[in-house]
Amino acid sequence: MSWTEPAEAAFDGLSVTAVADPDANRNAWHWTLRVENRSREWILRSVIFPQIDLADLGESGAVLFPRGPGEVQRGLWGRDFQYHGNYPDGWCSMQFMAAYREANPATGLYLGAHDPWGSTKSLEVKSDPKSRQVRLSLNVPASNLDRVGNGYTSSGEVVWQLLRGDWFDAATVYRSWARRQARWWPRLTREGRADTPAWMRELPAWVMTGGGPGECVPAVKRFRETLGLPVGFHWYNWHQVPFDNDYPHYFPTKTGFADGVAALQSAGVFAMPYINGRLWDSHDRGAEDFEFTRLALPSATKQDDHQPFLESYGSKETNGQPVRLAVMCPTTSLWQKKVREIVLRLLKDEGTRGVYIDQIAAAAPKLCMDTRHNHPAGGGHWWTEGYWELLDGIRRAMPSDCMLTTECNAEPFIRWFDGYLTWHWQHDGQVPAFPAIYGGTIQMFGRAYRGGPTQDLALRMKAGQQWVYGEQIGWFDPALASESSNFEFLKKIIGARWNYRRYFHAGEMARPPRLVGSIPRVKADWQWSGEWWVTTDAVLAGAWGIPSEKRWLLLFANVSDQAVKASVDWNLRAVGLSDSGLRCAVSKDGNPPEEFSPNSRLFGNTLEFQPQSVQVWELRQHSPHE
Repeated sequence: MSWTEPAEAAFDGLSVTAVADPDANRNAWHWTLRVENRSREWILRSVIFPQIDLADLGESGAVLFPRGPGEVQRGLWGRDFQYHGNYPDGWCSMQFMAAYREANPATGLYLGAHDPWGSTKSLEVKSDPKSRQVRLSLNVPASNLDRVGNGYTSSGEVVWQLLRGDWFDAATVYRSWARRQARWWPRLTREGRADTPAWMRELPAWVMTGGGPGECVPAVKRFRETLGLPVGFHWYNWHQVPFDNDYPHYFPTKTGFADGVAALQSAGVFAMPYINGRLWDSHDRGAEDFEFTRLALPSATKQDDHQPFLESYGSKETNGQPVRLAVMCPTTSLWQKKVREIVLRLLKDEGTRGVYIDQIAAAAPKLCMDTRHNHPAGGGHWWTEGYWELLDGIRRAMPSDCMLTTECNAEPFIRWFDGYLTWHWQHDGQVPAFPAIYGGTIQMFGRAYRGGPTQDLALRMKAGQQWVYGEQIGWFDPALASESSNFEFLKKIIGARWNYRRYFHAGEMARPPRLVGSIPRVKADWQWSGEWWVTTDAVLAGAWGIPSEKRWLLLFANVSDQAVKASVDWNLRAVGLSDSGLRCAVSKDGNPPEEFSPNSRLFGNTLEFQPQSVQVWELRQHSPHE
């Protein structure tokens, strides 16, 4: 379909062509769009395509969108709601959405941007209760925003597909595409990511604190000793400069840092210091402009007026003024060399086993207008490519038994990181769509554990959700080891994560089992930003498996203080299992597993999940000759 010869003479030279390619096997349309702009007056700023208004799907209507791990909101046709996500960042981590009816027959629409480069774009969900419609749309900023007569060509395709199912089915559609075409999909072996050290793939738990070695090392070692398992330590404020100030001048370290790292690692703790991967302080020596204007400014991202993009996070300069940090352009050789220099110094000279490079998978791209950086002005996929090049340089030079992590979980950087800090997975209604797609490709770790009157229940809810989502547990303050009421539950979760660790790095996620019965709900203030109430089922459930070995794991955690009776419904055939030759080994609260064969004692019968309990069902398909 082509649109040419605009009615308004001012738009002469502008034409739009949309191509829809039918895929009958999948009940889908694959769309591409091209804009030709031969105008001598106009610059194309952005392309909004598609915009789909969906009629009311009824009382069971639901919408999936890609905030954090994925989020499902219900009843949007009857209430005001808007989601706007800037991809790629932690609050818009993937490029697809779905709207569907949950009641039988479950049906709806999958809408995905199958863009293998992860180009800059935004995704939007907007309801209109008056017309009882919900709009799904994509907005893509154009490239070459400094040029009159610029055009646009789709990167990849936009797919509309009939959806028979729910959020998990939508995730499997996107996973099928990503495995084949996404440039960030890593190379996988039978044991998962061979380029990720085994210790990182297997790590069950994390703590987080900071300061000089004397302020944090003893507490972290006590946590490790009390837990009795390997622990990762996210080390903040190891540098002499204040936090979010005077970046990127992290050296010299606080006294004894390297010795503290060595002491921790000899005790079974893997130290991972914090650095920032985006920002340079515009007054980078106290209140003084030390190197920013002279050295960094040419490599900072620029706005339309060619002033740098500046951000503030609450930190203060020595004169009391807010710290204003410039966002550096990842395509520039200066920034690539600076980040590489810092990371390699920590790994090689200070002896750390990993480095956390903040904000790369958390913050959305800036539409940099500085064409001296050798990228087109504005949109495109140069932002992701710039970080790919930066991280390639680090990974080529870093020691083989070390790893890299970053903040949040924007998907286009998976191949270059070993772990994502999923601390922001804090929303009511979230579902594990991201783990369903990327389980086994990267290790996810770290929720923000906060205080408040309901902090104990909130802790169990978060840890239980981490467990069934396949995350490494924690990001705790190490002082938690002395809180016996919470620590006993955590030891069950972390111990189970350790005992069955191979499933989470060599396997993949399956559809979570469904609990049938009167399942109570629990609600707690997660304190993500002020009061932040989140509601979940009292019993959380998940499924992980290694399909090639016909081995599957069902996970359960009762995070409440009450026993819950329910039966378990899970489709064995969907994962290639059958009743014949099936063996089930059940472990409760870390006790030795008890084997059942056949499995009729587990599926379909009413079971009791004890308060604050953890269960693991390991299912294995055996041939008649075994």
